Amino acid sequence: MKRYLIALAVFFVIATVATPALAQGHYQSFIVSTYATQGTVQRLINGDLDPAESWSNLTRHLKVDKIYIEVMRNHTLVDEAGLEKLKQFYQSQGVEVCGGLAFSVSEANGYQGFDYADPENREFAKKAVALAARHFNEILLDDYYFFDRKTDYDIKAKGSRSWTQYRLDTMREVTRDLIVGTAKKVNPNCKVVIKMANWYDQYAGMGNDTEKVPLIADGMFSGTESRLWVGQEQHLQPYLSYDIMRFVDNLKPGVEKGGWVDQGGAFPIDRYSEQLLDTVFARCPEMCCFNYQGMLRTIPMAAFTNRAWADQPTTLNTSDFLKMVGTNVGDPKFADVAAYTLGEADKVLANVGHPTGIKCYTPYHATGEEFLHDYLGMIGLPMDIFPQFPTDADMVLLTEQAKSDPHIIEKIKAQLEAGKNVCVTSGFVYAMQDKGFEDLCELGTTGNTVGIQRFTFASGPGSPFRAGRGPAGAAQPDATSAVSNLLVTPYNILIPEIKYFNILTHDAWGDVLGVSPGGTTYPILLSCNYSKGKLYVLTIPNDPADLYAFPPTALSIIRTALGANEPVRLDNAPAQIALFRYDNNAFIVQNYLATETNVTVSVAGTVSALHDLVAGTDLAPAKQSGFGFGGLGGRNNQPRRTSFTFTVLPHSYMAFVAK
Repeated sequence: MKRYLIALAVFFVIATVATPALAQGHYQSFIVSTYATQGTVQRLINGDLDPAESWSNLTRHLKVDKIYIEVMRNHTLVDEAGLEKLKQFYQSQGVEVCGGLAFSVSEANGYQGFDYADPENREFAKKAVALAARHFNEILLDDYYFFDRKTDYDIKAKGSRSWTQYRLDTMREVTRDLIVGTAKKVNPNCKVVIKMANWYDQYAGMGNDTEKVPLIADGMFSGTESRLWVGQEQHLQPYLSYDIMRFVDNLKPGVEKGGWVDQGGAFPIDRYSEQLLDTVFARCPEMCCFNYQGMLRTIPMAAFTNRAWADQPTTLNTSDFLKMVGTNVGDPKFADVAAYTLGEADKVLANVGHPTGIKCYTPYHATGEEFLHDYLGMIGLPMDIFPQFPTDADMVLLTEQAKSDPHIIEKIKAQLEAGKNVCVTSGFVYAMQDKGFEDLCELGTTGNTVGIQRFTFASGPGSPFRAGRGPAGAAQPDATSAVSNLLVTPYNILIPEIKYFNILTHDAWGDVLGVSPGGTTYPILLSCNYSKGKLYVLTIPNDPADLYAFPPTALSIIRTALGANEPVRLDNAPAQIALFRYDNNAFIVQNYLATETNVTVSVAGTVSALHDLVAGTDLAPAKQSGFGFGGLGGRNNQPRRTSFTFTVLPHSYMAFVAK
């Protein structure tokens, strides 16, 4: 506490001479912030937590540019009398200081949020916003800014509307009038930024509006806490930390202000590091390390030294990290892991462009096959989700969510007639059955579930994948081999049955086929011609995580079909290897597996080398490089691709730019 008072005294002396300039950002590619919750803020005000000592520990390695001071959580306000004094302390440290609000009533009671039909809750919300706006020119709303209540107030206010529509209507009004309107009335210079939770495919049901609220608020933040992806109820995959950033950024140019990661699911400790990495890989302007006290938590040294890959030079390099931390400061803190992770990533990101990938169309408030884009990202397909149909794309991916567009069949036809390609999922086929899809291809889902244990590849005309010819660098399947030699899955995978209706199979070809225990084949990836384009249908297993059990060769063919014209493509790798692509011929390959993995990528055209942005060395093309496969229309007319092979260590990434 004594150091806190000394620091304040120094601040007041300096303030009489000149206002200290705020940091412009310690990192090249993003700024780093932290967020102190209301309980922590109250402790800092009371002196129960020493501001100077805690700040010193937090920033001993992590370079923080900005801090959010939360003034309300759990229907409780901080002591306003000490708020300005605390704000001034952090300003004296050369960081930008902003406000925060969490519209929770009781976190302990099922994460209960505010009821915006309750007059008392509404008035308290206005009071909290006014308090924050009096002290700060920017307010960040914690992701408690959702609406899940069903009180008697709500039942009456809802009327005949669906719960989703009622909540969307309410949150639009609340955002416009109760929150943004109140803040700007108190402080015309105040900006309101709304953090959206990590459940981006289920926003509408909780009133999180992606259509109109981005036009009302001054910006959006994304919850990029993907945490562990095994055994959790939210079905969040690691790729979500990147995917959600692209999803929000494409809602409105410049609306995405940053990502937000906490300490949840940090086992192995590499998972905490990966969440930070995947957030900044999306080129976010700001990385918020939530929360202030959580960042000060210590991590047992065994979390670093007991990892099976601890003696390897992985991305979270044990030896280098411990050298940075030093031997005289006790166990490392989460802030130290963030410092090492972000510092190393910053060196790479200074050399990459704007993120891009396979364009996916998800209309506003759409539902169906939730979070499927994250699973597809985890099998090496770089995703880029848009709320408008991307007519400029060579390939458009449509999941079941596209059914929300009443004109979707016409848009598909226009895309194909323009000589471009479309890939739809089995969920989309199911949703659009007898609603126009049969005019594109006479097939559909039967409603039956079938099991597959092996994979094979069809032998129809015109495909580079026929007769054992897989993508360059991939294990080569032999379509004429005995059933016992077919690629085998580790267990029985359940898939929806897709069946041709009214026609024989020559209208569409199964490029990847699943084989049942009895020997019957079912399409996993099929294609058919329509006008000047090609339509693909991708069968999604009943459990989308079973995509991870697909053999690498099957995944290679799927990647090649969807990425026929991608400048960079992941050609040969198992699942749980992700590709992040940028518009300057740079790309990052991330390995989420606990084992090192050989990876082959192909780059469009003739490329002399890849420059390794981490090691600073050049990688020569693989000896087998030649003509990769740019589509399923034959090999002779395919554009040339240059292949490169390298090994990615466990829980590590490699970054390259084509020369």
